[in-house]
Amino acid sequence: MKQHKLPHKIFFSGIGGIGMSGLALILKKRGYDVFGSDAVSGNMTEKLLKMDIPVIIGQKKGNIDTAELLVISAAIKDDNPEIIEAKEKGIEIITRSELLGILMSEKKGIAIAGTHGKTTTSSMLSLVLEGAKMDPTVVIGGEVKNIGGNAKDGKGEYLVAEACEYERAFLDLHPFAAIITNIEEDHLDTYGDLEHILESFMQFVSQIENDGFLVISAWDSHLSEVTKNYQGKVITYGFHEGDFQAKNIKVKELHTYFDVEKYGKVIGELKIAIPGAHNILNALAVTATSLEVGVKFETIEKSLTKFMGAKRRFEIKGNKNGILVIDDYAHHPTEIQATLDGLESYYPGKKVWCVFQAHQYSRTKFLLLDFAKSFKKTDHVIIPEIYEARDSEEDKKAVSGEILAAEINKISNNAEYIKDFHSITEFLRQKAKSGDVIITIGAGPIYKVGEEFLK
Repeated sequence: MKQHKLPHKIFFSGIGGIGMSGLALILKKRGYDVFGSDAVSGNMTEKLLKMDIPVIIGQKKGNIDTAELLVISAAIKDDNPEIIEAKEKGIEIITRSELLGILMSEKKGIAIAGTHGKTTTSSMLSLVLEGAKMDPTVVIGGEVKNIGGNAKDGKGEYLVAEACEYERAFLDLHPFAAIITNIEEDHLDTYGDLEHILESFMQFVSQIENDGFLVISAWDSHLSEVTKNYQGKVITYGFHEGDFQAKNIKVKELHTYFDVEKYGKVIGELKIAIPGAHNILNALAVTATSLEVGVKFETIEKSLTKFMGAKRRFEIKGNKNGILVIDDYAHHPTEIQATLDGLESYYPGKKVWCVFQAHQYSRTKFLLLDFAKSFKKTDHVIIPEIYEARDSEEDKKAVSGEILAAEINKISNNAEYIKDFHSITEFLRQKAKSGDVIITIGAGPIYKVGEEFLK
């Protein structure tokens, strides 16, 4: 880390991103002079403007003006005019993850890492610590209804944050404690293969403070490899193995109920309003972590009962003519399958129209066959063109939405390629009937299909 004392005037390049905006809001509340830019306007830039944070749309020379520090997101490349200007003026440049590391060094950081489930787990833990009157600082990669957004500047000793592995950003963090939910092949444009992913997680684990602890899924075989040299306290969780286990699982009236067993003894029952086995595991991780930092089980129980989920994580968007519309951020094959399993448990027997937009040509190319196997539990899959993000021309030539739909049909014969959102919306208006469920899935703007349908 280049510095720990931040200057007063801080410019964020890419301020409209979910992670960047959260840090900007926290620093604004702390009295810093915060401003920034983004390529396009959106909901988050509008929110920042309402918080008296100036936002320039369009990134060009002259934007950074009198800034004393430039913070850049992972999407900002070296040829960005704001980076060029900062270098010319001798203005220091740090990444978003470096800034998060600075803020974490001032608190007891609890970092939530893993391929899937980071946002939901971070959100749950933040709510529990709030319920325990611990007033945590929170930086989350999604908007959480219970805390009113994606960030909160608390006065308590803990800082809860997602630890993103993309570009090895989480190696800028040295947390007091960490949760690792799972590890799978993802961000292969950064890592190349699973071996390099595991090496990066090993480094992350080694950076946990000596008096801290690590909470990991007992189900994930990769985690035993990652933690084999870790000398600190490890707490595990799972269904049939682990220090904490979920037992007697029941789904009733759109809620999931289960007993929590700690070291073989039932300590109470939890109730959550979001479906799926993966969310039971997320709640177990939060329970183990919360108890370790001194929260009573009764507080955990009350807090998780109130948890309404994060935006774009199995978010119910509305109901039109008896047709339920749901949106989910899942963008990896494992996440898609978990979301569809949860949907089936909450709405058994319903006809499901799944609209999936793949995120990144490179990810789709690497995981094409895994994506193709993900839709066996849905009636109809509609595939638009892939959402481009950090993709090369070579990636874009190698795969397409049409190719993905064809691969799905080889396995489950339930997919249809419809290139644009407007045509998908019209298709659903003609085909979906009362009692059906429409679910939009993907990390890009696919949620707009559901919103347009509801209009």
